[in-house]
Amino acid sequence: MTNTAALDNVIEQATETSKAAQERVREFAQIGVRKAAEGFEQISKAAQTASAELNTQFAQARDGATKAGLKLLEVAKEDADAGFAAWRDFLSAKSPIEAFDVTAKYWRGRLETRIAQAQDLGAYARKAADDVVRPVAERIEKFTKAAA
Repeated sequence: MTNTAALDNVIEQATETSKAAQERVREFAQIGVRKAAEGFEQISKAAQTASAELNTQFAQARDGATKAGLKLLEVAKEDADAGFAAWRDFLSAKSPIEAFDVTAKYWRGRLETRIAQAQDLGAYARKAADDVVRPVAERIEKFTKAAA
């Protein structure tokens, strides 16, 4: 009986140890699953935020390009109007000297206007590009600081 009792005791302890080990493994697995789910949720939120930010950036870029296109149309209209006005004045000139003055005035005005338009369009393009790039650069900087 002692051998049987000792054997039963060993089997009982082995069973309890096995149950305790199984419980530990189960707890460890549950912790791993919970941590994985939390990590996935954080990655999912970050991806959604990044997607929303990219959509915003694309919308801003599209709006900037549309506004730049409209500015170029304004420039073209102004040029056409100035050209027609110059032709009207040129054709109504009473002498060759007056026609030359009209032509010189037109080209001088166009040159001054072109310089001003180029500066205006350049400033607008820089601002539009900065408005699109700045938030992305800030997000990257924030991400690199968080990762460091």
